[in-house]
Amino acid sequence: MQIRTLFAGFLAATLMVGLPTLNLAQAADKPAKAQKSTKVKKKATKPATAAAPVAAAGAAAAVAAGAVAATAGGDDKAALDKAIADAEAARKKAASVDGEWRDTGKMIKQAEEAGAAGDFAKGIKLANEAQKQGELGYDQAMHEKGAGFPDYMTAK
Repeated sequence: MQIRTLFAGFLAATLMVGLPTLNLAQAADKPAKAQKSTKVKKKATKPATAAAPVAAAGAAAAVAAGAVAATAGGDDKAALDKAIADAEAARKKAASVDGEWRDTGKMIKQAEEAGAAGDFAKGIKLANEAQKQGELGYDQAMHEKGAGFPDYMTAK
């Protein structure tokens, strides 16, 4: 506590002695000059080459944009399909030892529906969570495999 008090007093004394000697007008100009010299020029961005013809095509634009989106989302669709396949494999593995959790199948179905709606990020997130639940369900079932009931719970 004493060190903190001494440090605070030293800091206050230094500021009290040093502030009157500063030229505040000159100090106020320095940041403005620094801002002017560090101006960043914005680069002009070119529009995407496929976007310009699509915008001018009218009714055909919607069809073309959908086709472009489908091909651009191909990687996302493939990632979603893989995530769903992994989740389904984990669910089946857990079900093989009677360890499937209640919501795992529902989450896989929701992931498929999200993918069909075009929300691949949500679908991947749901599929990954379903896979995690499948793995945890399997681990839980294997951990409790020979547990049984305590003696006071069994009928005599």
